[in-house]
Amino acid sequence: MKVSVECGALNIGLQQVMNVLVPRPVMPILGNVLLEADADQLTMTTTNLDCSIRCSIGAEITKSGKTTVNGRKLASIVRALQCQEVDLEMLPQGKQLKVAGGGSVFRVVAADAADFPPMTNFDAAQTLAMEAADLRQMISRVAYAQSNDDHRQILKGIYFNFSGERMTLVATDGRRLATVWKEIRSQEGLFIIPSLTVDELEKLLADGTEVNLSFNARQVAFHVTYKSGSGPSSAYLISKVVDGNYPNYKQVIPGSTDSRVRINREVFLSAIQRAALIASDINKSVKLTFGENLLEISASSVEYGDARERLAVVYGGQPPVEIGFNPGYLVEPLRALKDDEVIFEFRDHLSAGVIRTDGAFLCVIMPLRAGT
Repeated sequence: MKVSVECGALNIGLQQVMNVLVPRPVMPILGNVLLEADADQLTMTTTNLDCSIRCSIGAEITKSGKTTVNGRKLASIVRALQCQEVDLEMLPQGKQLKVAGGGSVFRVVAADAADFPPMTNFDAAQTLAMEAADLRQMISRVAYAQSNDDHRQILKGIYFNFSGERMTLVATDGRRLATVWKEIRSQEGLFIIPSLTVDELEKLLADGTEVNLSFNARQVAFHVTYKSGSGPSSAYLISKVVDGNYPNYKQVIPGSTDSRVRINREVFLSAIQRAALIASDINKSVKLTFGENLLEISASSVEYGDARERLAVVYGGQPPVEIGFNPGYLVEPLRALKDDEVIFEFRDHLSAGVIRTDGAFLCVIMPLRAGT
């Protein structure tokens, strides 16, 4: 293998595939990146057996071939090089990869590409295409609500549901639930992608133009394409799905609420963030008090004192209703949205609050009981 590649493009490509590498892999080869040179493409692949990522960049191929080297070490070398172009060349006997750029030359220990776990090609039960930006926005609007509890793996990810010509994404940790949907033509199907896959997918979608999504009962794959230029031309992520049945999230969404208040999103977000500054680290909560045409946001603690802020809203409910929430559960959906206004719905101080938009999004947030 002998390849010349633009240093910046190689650096970006390596960064895209690095995060699936675990610090202490059960097999040394799982700490490596597979390099494959063919035609006018250099392809890099990494895997942890649950999730694999492949990224392709344009390159000048003098000699085709493939090998594997320690992924983190190669990424560190390329990141440190100060040059426009990097030359990669397998040395005789195939035991070392020569990495040269500018006045720097490295000889990195290589391993046989035949030992690298193959990237599974599966028969997809369903395939659909959509704008990468649309999928990334949908994921960002629910990802914060995923559980981080290792004992609740079924909730440690995002649920995808394709039904009735609608694509629905859901995430919940049992204390809040976020869901977003989009009208899209597809066959019916569902799966749960684990949180680590969600993290990597968001990164791959960031600069993508189009994404092709494929899935079956065991795996899901995302093929992301990018605009031509300096950087990767495409990336491919394949992941196992989470085993098990997702809970019936529709039961959590209130069927009706007594009150609806329309609020400027950025004003609401800023006020909550300010009130949260004074909230106790032990009992972190803010109170929303809805009175006639008024929303009061307050927090208090023995350690720090109290904070109070008032916003004018259209609300005619009597008597006033006071509801306590974890401020982080309010801040995260408000920060993920881009809408100018949100609608806050509630019934009473014991019932869940709902943040909606005029579009296809809602977030259900459980209140804090008095004294908790």
